[in-house]
Amino acid sequence: MKLRPGLFMVVALLLVSGSASAQTTGIEHYEYGNFEAAARRFEQELADPQLPSESRALTRIYLAAALYALGQEKEARKPLEVLAREHPEVRVDPVRFPPELVSLAELIRQQVESGRQLAIQEAALQKAREKAQRRAVLAVSSTLRPEALGLFEAVDRRWTLGVGLTFQHGSLEGSIRMMLGHPPLFQVQGGVLPGYGVLRPFLGLRASLLPGQQTYGVGPVLGGRIALPAGLVGVVDLGADYFFTRRDDLQRFAVTAHAGLGFDLRLP
Repeated sequence: MKLRPGLFMVVALLLVSGSASAQTTGIEHYEYGNFEAAARRFEQELADPQLPSESRALTRIYLAAALYALGQEKEARKPLEVLAREHPEVRVDPVRFPPELVSLAELIRQQVESGRQLAIQEAALQKAREKAQRRAVLAVSSTLRPEALGLFEAVDRRWTLGVGLTFQHGSLEGSIRMMLGHPPLFQVQGGVLPGYGVLRPFLGLRASLLPGQQTYGVGPVLGGRIALPAGLVGVVDLGADYFFTRRDDLQRFAVTAHAGLGFDLRLP
């Protein structure tokens, strides 16, 4: 069937008109004063997850402007609040938009910024309070810690197993240890735990006694205590001992490394 020229022109005009209407952007609707259609189109654009960040910010401003023009100030505040949270550096153009909307957007931006700063300050204060509470608990609490230990003596290259019992009060620590060997080795050490947190260094002195060989020694200790889950504590100590020995065949110096695991029992 052939279309007459007049009928063909009418159909073509209808198609062009429909296509143009379908392609009208939200900004064009807004500029023509069709604020309801503009608001719907802006909401559709914001629902697109692939909309670029810069375009999303401008679309939120236009959506707020369309809603504000419709007298829906409460609804217009919502996109402005999201804009202030996600794009605090973006301002509403006073040339393109009404001064009332510009003032509302600036007021909302200041409110959001004040809330953000208040939240940051509150988080910092809460962190400081928690840190102070941990320090207070550590400063006055007392614990008793049974330990299982291994000892390596670097000079003679010997491994030894043993047990220990440690008393800790705040930053002070004292231990009694017995290392199984031939003969057994008894040690008493004490020192301080400066600092707070999961990993605390240990600085102290140690006295060692070998009853079977009638000798004793003293020396410094440097180590650390690592807080583990379920109340477990990792213990690492490096020490250097000088032995006041009565036998010429015994070493006067010993360099040792302790490593072990303990369990804190909090005392009332």
